[in-house]
Amino acid sequence: MQPRFIALAAIVGVASVFVLSRSAQAPLPDLMPRTSAAATMEERTKGWVVASGIVEPVTKELVLGFETSGVIDTVFVAEGDKVEKGQPLARLRNGMEKAQLEEAQANALAARMEFEKLTNGSRPEEKGEALAQERRAFKVYEQYRDEATRRQRLWQQDAISREDLERAQRDMDVARQEYVAATQQLKLVEDMYRREDVAKAGYQLAAADSAVGVARAALERMELRAPVSGTVLRVHGEPGEVFSLFAPSPVISVGDISALNVRAEVDERDIGRIRVGQVAFVRADAYGSEKFNGKVGRVVLSLTPKRLRTGNPSEPVDRSVLEVLIALDAPGPLVSGLRVDAFIDASAVPPAK
Repeated sequence: MQPRFIALAAIVGVASVFVLSRSAQAPLPDLMPRTSAAATMEERTKGWVVASGIVEPVTKELVLGFETSGVIDTVFVAEGDKVEKGQPLARLRNGMEKAQLEEAQANALAARMEFEKLTNGSRPEEKGEALAQERRAFKVYEQYRDEATRRQRLWQQDAISREDLERAQRDMDVARQEYVAATQQLKLVEDMYRREDVAKAGYQLAAADSAVGVARAALERMELRAPVSGTVLRVHGEPGEVFSLFAPSPVISVGDISALNVRAEVDERDIGRIRVGQVAFVRADAYGSEKFNGKVGRVVLSLTPKRLRTGNPSEPVDRSVLEVLIALDAPGPLVSGLRVDAFIDASAVPPAK
């Protein structure tokens, strides 16, 4: 009885080892197709590289936010609107920034007026009055000088007393002093301010103009403008919402959808077969078997982790991929963000062995 039991156990053991060895030899690629479309195509044709892809604008989808924190005041656009480069898209509340700009502009105007006052000197009326006063003082001085000279001759001839001579000389001295004072006043009016005062006013004006530039830049940061011409793809923010640089969230997405590309993720095993200019086409589940033709326009020069998932539980998730940009000839009804399967004709490049 015991030998018969041992023989039966040995037969069961050998059968188990055979089954396990056959299971271990099952080819891994057959168990884990990259996409459902890839499995179908690879069964039909061996010359194509198949990859998951996503439709995107030519400029890629640009997700935009403000350069500073604040509360959204106005959104100027809606989804689907065409926009030009530099066009305002949204604005934060900017009452304080406007007031700061107006204050800076007022300070700059005051500084400019002070600088012009120093560089221009006195008004023409003041200069004219000072010149007239200087000329009057000179005429009076000439009269008293001539009178003092005449009395000097008379005194030498004993025609007048010494007191009369001294009185005339005193009058001449007073007139001369008044003339000197008028001359100095005229010079002061013509060149009223010192050179260092003018230079100081110039520096103050430059600082005031710089403050205007800083205030204007702060006000401009309150507006979100389109960096490129294109179409508003999505509006994320609404008036009244808070935008913060510490926890940034998108406000508006734009892109140039006049032409569309497909960004395909080629498995690392197939990157040696990809070349710029290769013929390609894409398919989307939404449009059945319809093909959208194109060509490989650009190949990214570095591998990245796989981002696009097909939902197939047997899909490898630890593989690196090479992003390939396929330029579509006529996108037709395709829209940005649509998942597609990309087929690249690599028949001229045999697969590596």
